[in-house]
Amino acid sequence: MEIADGVFIYRGRRGDKIRPGAGSSSVTVVKDDGLVMIDAGVVSGGAYDDLVFRMKADGLDLRDVRLLVFTHAHWDHLNAAAKVIARSGARTAAGEGEVPFIEDSRKSFDAFVPGFGEFTREIFPFPLPVARLFVRYAWGRQPELAVSRGLSDGDRIGAGREIKAVALAGHTDGHMGFFIPDAGVLVSGDLVDFENSEGMDLNNPRSSYQSAIGSIKRAVTLAPDIMIPGHGEPVVGRQRAREMLEGALSGGLAYPNVIGKVLGKTPLRLKEILAATFPGTPFSTEAMRMMLVLIVLLHMEKQGEVKRVEKKGRPAWVAGDM
Repeated sequence: MEIADGVFIYRGRRGDKIRPGAGSSSVTVVKDDGLVMIDAGVVSGGAYDDLVFRMKADGLDLRDVRLLVFTHAHWDHLNAAAKVIARSGARTAAGEGEVPFIEDSRKSFDAFVPGFGEFTREIFPFPLPVARLFVRYAWGRQPELAVSRGLSDGDRIGAGREIKAVALAGHTDGHMGFFIPDAGVLVSGDLVDFENSEGMDLNNPRSSYQSAIGSIKRAVTLAPDIMIPGHGEPVVGRQRAREMLEGALSGGLAYPNVIGKVLGKTPLRLKEILAATFPGTPFSTEAMRMMLVLIVLLHMEKQGEVKRVEKKGRPAWVAGDM
């Protein structure tokens, strides 16, 4: 679907199921000197074949992709990359901080699941081989990729058209967004999640609460007319985009206060804090929400607002002045 002049978006996830389209994440295609593709989506569920079909319906040929860029290194954003490259011969680019994780699937997995150390078993109460099987089932095997170019904030990736890399760390430390000034389009990746929470997307050990706050503020200053998130429907209209970003920002700024109110002298485990701060969280999103809570707790720990203790031999949290 053409969402702005020469800018097309393809996505197909509805609810919590992967359906035809771009799989579980948005794929953006920009007409430039050839085509620039931002993220590649997944292969599973017929998503890749459907992406090819829908591009063709829009008069686009996957073989014309000259550059494939990634917002970050997670599987659902790059799984179909090998197929795109095989068909088009495209070069690749990503933020410098993401390159090691894109080029090493083991490193990428280890930084996502077991990287929470002593909290891993509480968030993922099943053996790691099961987690690997789930990831492979949901998104497929992460392809072996070589990144042609590492990007820094402000780098231009367009040839005849200006497409700027914008550092939007938070979801991961090397996370990049891409801004197309002549169309007013910001491809924001997983800066915020407009599909599951309409808020900050902090769901892995490389996430940073403080960085995410700064990046959302930066996205507001770009004043996009259209915002394409990694998950969820695009946001059309400058005022609407600003409202969505400011809503995510105000919600994010409130997290430490919300979590702080439930902590006192009695140690609480991560799951107990989750139940008190986000009551009624469905099982399907429990792990994601627990990771968000943990990322905020780790930030609060650095600020001296909370501290870690033990509860029956397992990590727990109390208010920092206890």
